Amino acid sequence: MMYKLLILNLLLLSNFEYGFCIEPQTRNVPNIALTQKIDALNTDAFGSRLTDPKRTINKATEAFYLAKQINYLNGKAEACRVIGVGQYYLSKYEKALDKYLEAISYFEQNNNLKGAGKVYNNIGNLYLLNDYNKAFEYYNKSLVIAKKFDSKPEIAGLLINIGIIQMKKKNFTDALDKFQISMKIFQQIDAPVLVVQCMQNIGEAYNNLKQYHQAETVLKEAFAKAQAQNLNYTVAGIDLTLTNVYLNLNQFDKAEETLKSGFKYAKVMQNRDLENDYTYAFFQLEYKKKNYFEALNYLKKNYTQDSAYYRQSFSKRITLASDLFTQLENRRKNERTIAQQKYATTLFGASTIVAGLLLALAFLLFINVKRTKKSNKELTRLNAEVSLQKENLDRINHHLEDIIDERTRDLKVKNKTLSDYSLHLSHQVRGPIATLKGIVYLQENDLINQAECIKLIKTCVFNIDDQIISMSKMLNEDPDTNAAKI
Repeated sequence: MMYKLLILNLLLLSNFEYGFCIEPQTRNVPNIALTQKIDALNTDAFGSRLTDPKRTINKATEAFYLAKQINYLNGKAEACRVIGVGQYYLSKYEKALDKYLEAISYFEQNNNLKGAGKVYNNIGNLYLLNDYNKAFEYYNKSLVIAKKFDSKPEIAGLLINIGIIQMKKKNFTDALDKFQISMKIFQQIDAPVLVVQCMQNIGEAYNNLKQYHQAETVLKEAFAKAQAQNLNYTVAGIDLTLTNVYLNLNQFDKAEETLKSGFKYAKVMQNRDLENDYTYAFFQLEYKKKNYFEALNYLKKNYTQDSAYYRQSFSKRITLASDLFTQLENRRKNERTIAQQKYATTLFGASTIVAGLLLALAFLLFINVKRTKKSNKELTRLNAEVSLQKENLDRINHHLEDIIDERTRDLKVKNKTLSDYSLHLSHQVRGPIATLKGIVYLQENDLINQAECIKLIKTCVFNIDDQIISMSKMLNEDPDTNAAKI
């Protein structure tokens, strides 16, 4: 009888362990043909980023919804990343950041470190617009992952991006070395699109090193290859760099011809920043040709379209969005930790119950039937204690979720307020300042008489003063009222 009871208890203990230690996992097994279609759609979408970014977004969106139907995490993650790339080439940077953060979330859920590394590179490209140190931080994170997997295309691409940062910091020789290393890798792996982009950067490095004829040779070759592959964005970028080369050589006719040709490609791409760069290049051309009125018009148009302050505020919005993403990730980690703690507590309670059960059964064998009732009371008490602990944990978890939700809402409100104020400042104050700069140009070149100059300056100063007073009132009003006025 004792032998049979011990075997029964061992079987009960065995079933209890498997019931609590191994969490039941229900995984969707995606249809192989459908996953291949999703991967093909993502690859096709990414391939058209330099030709037609709207097509990139549409194709990747189609891939995302297909992947969502079968819960194909890698497919959803890559689709979000590619949609972000399309938004980036359309100058919709905040939308791009949202998609990149969503992609990282999916990649991390699937423990896909390599995929997350590619997204870090994309986020680095966003920061490259205004914050070189932050861009370098993300590029470096991506490079560590790429080296871990010995992924040559990613390594070469990241070397180009790091080289661009060095070029922005005037380290042109170091940048050129990195571009040339990347060029060799792209040639080895037969990546013609990346070879063209690398040649464009090499040409720009030669231009900054004042090796203008070498720059012209490389850029013309890159232009021919980009045009043959219908890389509209790259063609526009190459023409812009070629224009700078011709301006440095004072070859104004070539500069104007190249500028007009490249501007057509920039308009096709509908990239706001690229169009602004072309507007500024037109200003430089007219200024060098001493057509000051034309130059002033281009300069005013450039400042109307965009401003340095807007880019700075955009960088702040990216940082706030990144911080929000970090908080959401911490929230998920806290939820997982609490779940693990609940699981451990439940397992401990279950083990205690089993131990008590075994002791009770042992007592049945060695003592008598009267002790059974007492053992059962003890087991009931332990069960009640475990239930109480579980209820306490549930209350704590619910309280933590309320706190995190409240802080998340507060961050979103602050982020929206900052965005509204920055847009208001960009549109209302930069206009008069741009006009002032134009008046200074006219005055420096004796193109306006003193009385008219003073009159125009007074008008601009009073306009700026009115805008500052208006913004001061807005800042001291209720945020909700403020938002309605802006």
